[in-house]
Amino acid sequence: MNFKENLRKVSVWFLTRPNVTGFLIFLIMITILSFLVKLRYEVVRENEHREMSNIINVVRQNFEQVLKNSYTTTLTLAMTINDNGEPENFEEISAQLVNNNAAIDAVQLVPGGVIKYVYPFEENKAALNYDILNTPGIKEEAEKSIQTKLMFFAGPLQLKQGGIAVVGRLPIFKDNQFWGFSAVIIKIETLLKESGIQAIDDSKYYFQFSKKNPTTQKEEFFLPGKINLENKYYQTVTIPDGDWKLYLISRYNNNIFYQLYTSIILGLLLCMISALWITSILKKPAKLQLLIEKQTKKIVKREAEFRAIFTQAPVGIAKLDTNSGHFITVNKEYARIVGYTEEELLATDFQSITHPDDLEKDLNNMDKLKKGLISEFWLEKRYIHKSGRVVWVNLIVATLGKIGDAIENHIAIVEDITNKKRAEEELKQSFELVSEQNKRLLNFSFIVSHNLRSHTSNIELISSLLDGVKTKEEQDEMVDLLKQVSKSLDETLRNLNEVVNIRTNINLTIERLNLSHYIEKSKTLLNQQIINKEAIVKNLVPDYIEINYNAAYLESIVYNFMSNAIRYSHPNRKPIVTISYDETEKALIIADNGIGIDLKRYGDNLFGMYKTFNNNPDAKGIGLFITKNQIDAMGGKIKTESTINEGTIFTIYFK
Repeated sequence: MNFKENLRKVSVWFLTRPNVTGFLIFLIMITILSFLVKLRYEVVRENEHREMSNIINVVRQNFEQVLKNSYTTTLTLAMTINDNGEPENFEEISAQLVNNNAAIDAVQLVPGGVIKYVYPFEENKAALNYDILNTPGIKEEAEKSIQTKLMFFAGPLQLKQGGIAVVGRLPIFKDNQFWGFSAVIIKIETLLKESGIQAIDDSKYYFQFSKKNPTTQKEEFFLPGKINLENKYYQTVTIPDGDWKLYLISRYNNNIFYQLYTSIILGLLLCMISALWITSILKKPAKLQLLIEKQTKKIVKREAEFRAIFTQAPVGIAKLDTNSGHFITVNKEYARIVGYTEEELLATDFQSITHPDDLEKDLNNMDKLKKGLISEFWLEKRYIHKSGRVVWVNLIVATLGKIGDAIENHIAIVEDITNKKRAEEELKQSFELVSEQNKRLLNFSFIVSHNLRSHTSNIELISSLLDGVKTKEEQDEMVDLLKQVSKSLDETLRNLNEVVNIRTNINLTIERLNLSHYIEKSKTLLNQQIINKEAIVKNLVPDYIEINYNAAYLESIVYNFMSNAIRYSHPNRKPIVTISYDETEKALIIADNGIGIDLKRYGDNLFGMYKTFNNNPDAKGIGLFITKNQIDAMGGKIKTESTINEGTIFTIYFK
């Protein structure tokens, strides 16, 4: 009873002193305003920080992409250097590299540190014979590249042929000896254009680009604009391939205060108005209801505006229960991204639509959020669309409401990045394809070089011996040897030509072929060998098995493996060749009981050109090599299992 009486007295005291009450209300609202301004300041600062981070990271990624393209260019250029240390087709290959890469202005080959080859020639001929390893201020970065055996980007520096550019140098080593550099030149204006710096709106921020001088160790800046960073708000990223530092600098130090200026003024006015309003209410109770109705309309209008923003936002927005993960509210865009209706989402939780491989990472972050270790987090994750397909999103999660120290709700904002992820995957696959093709080209060049060199050496030796013969018999003997070498050279060229045809034939005719039919056809072709060896060939492939394949390749593959199984039979038993098909693996299995192969000894060279592993005089080492290339060309693979004196199993997997 005393509490109620005291409460009534306090109420009466305030109601009878409207000016004092109004002043107290003003102080309370000033305190609240200060708190809100502080929160607003933190939000604006965080938004500015996030915006600057996004901008500078995009530019950094563009820089890295330019450097990756440059690395691919220098590596391709280095592959033109033959075993004698001389570049082949430099002009033609350089023209293709420069024309196909907008980020590269010129390329160079620098044997022994001296520039000897440049493209385009006219614009860069002034740099010819320039010795970079004996030029102070230039040699330091070049020597760094040699020491690390990695590509390094020097500069920006003044070019002999004019202009300022960065120079990427890849050291080339032949037989573990330094040969020189493969280099690209990227003019500073080209680098700025390709990095996207020039495309950034510079009304709020500007870029600065710096590097420590390798001689003076002082930081040098290369872009126009202020370089005095004192009292400036900026962010930096480091680009290690060139020891560069990229700055993104805010143009206006007090930009945040300018943004808050209006809010502070309005807040002060609101405090004063509120205080006067309370005073007026206490003085004029009759006007209270009208003012309440007016403020109610404003609140309803603002709520409607917020609802419109929530509903029409171009990103998915959802409010969720932090403890259970259940959806409380979702907008239409969120529902569209995951393919469910809003009603279906409100009946489930985010765990149910998250990809299983991403769920643990998501739940770990949510656990940190619930424990108060973080107030927000960001990640890329996958949802399972209602249709079953995978949807990639950028997810931002932040806390909303609390009960005491416990977080009650959080908000999730998602942006659909499925197309972006698909494009990244396609780019990765394209890069892997080009790398594999380059690897095959390099291996083939080694084969050609090795095989042709042995024949030409024999021809040269016989020719020199011909000069010293004295009798016709010796001369005839040398001519016969020359004919044999010539015949062997012709056979080698034919084999190499067949391999080239396999690797360059991109328009293979693919047909629906009956596998058992081609096995029977090969048995017919090998009938005489089967009779001579008293071989047993078991065709266990069902008649209904059909595959999509090139007819000529299939016939060659089946024939070669069957022929080898009969040819290399064990001398103490009749050969048995069993051919079957694994429908689950889509694989043809050819097993024999022959002499077998020592895979520990010969496994790495089993499908090499002219590689033989027995004393059979008919073995030439070309059949398995060509067959392996045909299988590779069709996108398949082959597995070998073998035990000496027991037999061999070849498993051919079709694509």
